[in-house]
Amino acid sequence: MSTMESSKRGGPARNSQRTIWLALLFGQAIVAVAIIMLIRSRPSAHPQQWSEHATDRDALRLEGADLKNRLESWRRRATAVALDPNDILGPGSGALTNGITSTGTGAIASEDVVDAAATCNPNGHPITAVAPLNPKYLMRPAAEVEAENPEFAQLLATYANDKREIMLGLTNAVMICKNTTLCWWNGGNILESFLEILERSNITNHLIGVTDDQAAKYLSDRAADRGPTAFKINWFRPNVRIPDVQANTREANRVSSLKFSLLQTSLQLGYHTLITDMDLVYISNPFNELHRDADIESSSDGFDTMAYGRINSVHDPTMGWGGGGLFMETFTINVGCAYIRATHRAFAVVKRAADELAAQPGWDQQVFNTHLLTQSHGEYASPYATLRVMDIDKFVNSKRYFRTRRDAYLPGASSSAPTPVMVHFNYHPDKHARMLCIMDR
Repeated sequence: MSTMESSKRGGPARNSQRTIWLALLFGQAIVAVAIIMLIRSRPSAHPQQWSEHATDRDALRLEGADLKNRLESWRRRATAVALDPNDILGPGSGALTNGITSTGTGAIASEDVVDAAATCNPNGHPITAVAPLNPKYLMRPAAEVEAENPEFAQLLATYANDKREIMLGLTNAVMICKNTTLCWWNGGNILESFLEILERSNITNHLIGVTDDQAAKYLSDRAADRGPTAFKINWFRPNVRIPDVQANTREANRVSSLKFSLLQTSLQLGYHTLITDMDLVYISNPFNELHRDADIESSSDGFDTMAYGRINSVHDPTMGWGGGGLFMETFTINVGCAYIRATHRAFAVVKRAADELAAQPGWDQQVFNTHLLTQSHGEYASPYATLRVMDIDKFVNSKRYFRTRRDAYLPGASSSAPTPVMVHFNYHPDKHARMLCIMDR
């Protein structure tokens, strides 16, 4: 066979092989291009860049969700290498990842409820709060609240401490007790003593709301007499009004109803607020003794272990051995000294109490405890706010101090009880006399 014939006979086979190789190369090229496009279409591993000047509500919701995810990822990785996140973010930083709810669009999840099932991952174990929050009781964006309350917002920013904590109290001319027919504590200038207490304990992060002209003049004249170098008393005239339904109630009830209105605003502006009465003595700065591990941390009206809650039982002999039952008994907390964190669940308790006090006459402490402590049942859904009861030997009410543990506190030379942080004269009518006693001691 000639060389030319051999070449002609092998030509078609060689062309077929070339076609197959070209097809394979073309297929590989297509796969490579697809892989490149897939990689480019994946979400960037780099964090989304957000404008620090953005104020759009939907954009801020998405930014918050992004920050939450990144912070949770960082917290898990830090914990895995035995790094304490609090060493870097500071104590109480777990609140940074709480309560962030995103639907991806910034809209409320449904018309009736918002799924507040914020998930955190301590040590890699997810914990989910399944209870929904009614949008009626969710805090509004701080920017909106600040726009409506610019002066109050500026006062809070000026006088709060570096943890965004403020002590908030209210006063009127009755607390000065120039007219003894109006005051119910056998006379005495409680307001003046409270101002001295603030100075003694160096509680600079305070604000006092003044509800009448006489008390405002008293504070103005006092500041002028003492001069600019004296301890500064931070006071203001609130621009909220006492609800009409409280107009004919006791003076204390009227002031208390106003207190909850201001508290709603301070919480929505993001300030953790220590609500305080004035018929008490702070022996040291209470902010140094807070645990900050609950939505609400409050003093108690309890003077024994019932302050913290204890199990008791009932028994009906007519029912035989099955006629018994257990129940929990506890004292109410006292909102005359209560630290309330700026969380949705704490705010829900405050707003429910404020709404009720605006709708009908009532005692603020009873109303607040009803909404805080009543358990979910039937159609009623609790706000599910967490509660820490303050140590009753540090934040002491006057019945425990002067009655149930009197021998531990009095006389001072032989006292065995620890030095209190605060003594509240909620049980005694001769409030001011006892305030002076504790201040002298």
